[in-house]
Amino acid sequence: MQQIQSVPVQIFDLAVRLFHWFQVVLLAGLWYSAEQEWYGLHQLLAYTLASLLGARLIWGLIGSETARFRHFVPAPRQLRQYLTNKTPVAGHNPVSALMILALFLLVALQFASGLMTTDEVMTEGPLYSLVPDWLSSLAGSWHELGFNLMLGLVVVHVLAALWHQLSGDKVIGAMWHGRKPLPADTIAPRLLNSVKYFLLVVILFCGLMGWQGSAVWPQFLADLQTIQAM
Repeated sequence: MQQIQSVPVQIFDLAVRLFHWFQVVLLAGLWYSAEQEWYGLHQLLAYTLASLLGARLIWGLIGSETARFRHFVPAPRQLRQYLTNKTPVAGHNPVSALMILALFLLVALQFASGLMTTDEVMTEGPLYSLVPDWLSSLAGSWHELGFNLMLGLVVVHVLAALWHQLSGDKVIGAMWHGRKPLPADTIAPRLLNSVKYFLLVVILFCGLMGWQGSAVWPQFLADLQTIQAM
């Protein structure tokens, strides 16, 4: 039986890869800052992640081929075909694509719910006083439940990635350096310069800080003083 020759193909741009790893770091930071009640730091990290996610959603419309939703979001038929015959793909496979969409949705809901909650001591989300009490209460309950759900999905995602990596589908390496072994006749996806993505991140972050920076920075500086005093 003739073995199919594989060659390394660049499938992910820098924007997709850095968004992925920054998201991991920021989610860890958001969890820890909430546990320590460092709410200024927590909000700053939340606005950073929101900027990265907002830019990623835009990049999913105008970015590199493998970053675009139309490239990796599967139709039901494509999902069934992949589950029947798990062949390597140039980009996110249909199952991981569903996980990515679920995580995008949960991160967005976490950010939106955080804007409507309060710690009932020092910190109120900027929308807390603008929404009815029932919605603020619902948002507060979801903010805790949703984060636990998101952590559960992250664990499943990591285990699945490890399983694929050990099975020969080098997905972790691909998300690190962007290359993945694929059949020699695979057409390399069209990747764009990621500078536009990072400009989008900066624009969104500056917009959010222009909106809420005067409330966030004093709390963040207070948190830094607490951390330095430890």
